[in-house]
Amino acid sequence: MNRSLVVALCALAAAGCVSETTVETRQVQDSAFSSARRRAEIHTELAGAYYARNQLPIALTETRLAIKDDPKYVSAYNMQALVYMELKEDALAAQSFEQALNLAPNDSEVLNNYGWYLCQRGEATRGMPYFQRVMGDTLYPTPEKPLLNAGLCEMKQGRNVEAEAYLRRALAIQPNLIQALQAMAQLSYQNGRLKDAGNYIARYSSVSEPNADMLLLAVRVARATDDKANESSVIQQLRRRYPDSVQLRDATQGN
Repeated sequence: MNRSLVVALCALAAAGCVSETTVETRQVQDSAFSSARRRAEIHTELAGAYYARNQLPIALTETRLAIKDDPKYVSAYNMQALVYMELKEDALAAQSFEQALNLAPNDSEVLNNYGWYLCQRGEATRGMPYFQRVMGDTLYPTPEKPLLNAGLCEMKQGRNVEAEAYLRRALAIQPNLIQALQAMAQLSYQNGRLKDAGNYIARYSSVSEPNADMLLLAVRVARATDDKANESSVIQQLRRRYPDSVQLRDATQGN
């Protein structure tokens, strides 16, 4: 809806128009808002798609267009913060998260992402309470996410007992959560629970192609259990899929 038309109708209503005109004015205003919100939603969805493809400059442009259309659209600020995180623009990422939380202080998606941002930037003490707040939201549709993030955050601090507790809770909700499976495999290996580590690796491999880190861990577990056939097989996978990786170098050098 043309902005000048909305302004003109508002002026008429302020001058004391009849109630019917006031209703029509409200409808025009609502229509204009809905159109702006819908445009913001579309730009934010596009930003998410470009973000997923690592086309970060385009994703950032889409978030700016979304905010221009609707400066109160929380998801646009949240998406913008995630893009800035990937670009290592920390001050701008924090600013976008804070703008989102100013608009919606209890938005669990923003709280979860902001907690992860703080954890990734070495501020785990500040980040953990955000995860706790999300865990208390019984309506949050993906409760495994704050549990996973809390577990990974605790791992970064070397608090492995606490990390395992969070990760096990996450896996109880979503048994195929690959990030939690990888983390539990790593913790199990570090604690000498080689059978458990192997089981987590197998669970991971049953639902997703292992990444280079997971394949290196599988080599180490096979080597520790003297399973030479499996060790050789996994090294071959590393050579085929990640021929130039640090993980292949470590695996072949016995690290």
